[in-house]
Amino acid sequence: MMIEILQRLMDANLAGLATDLTPTDIGALIGMFSALLSTIGNLLYTWRKDRREQRDSDAAWARRQKEP
Repeated sequence: MMIEILQRLMDANLAGLATDLTPTDIGALIGMFSALLSTIGNLLYTWRKDRREQRDSDAAWARRQKEP
């Protein structure tokens, strides 16, 4: 189904795009777009979280090294 929607999008001209898409097609496109945004947001969040945890770990390691 998704492949058919994408093929219709590629075949459609801009003037006929709105008439070629059914509400189901529009819903599927919105779902794909939402999934893509969610994935990108999760990747950014995870990257920032990993950096923050690494800084905390490095700071704790440095504190332990200074102790006699």
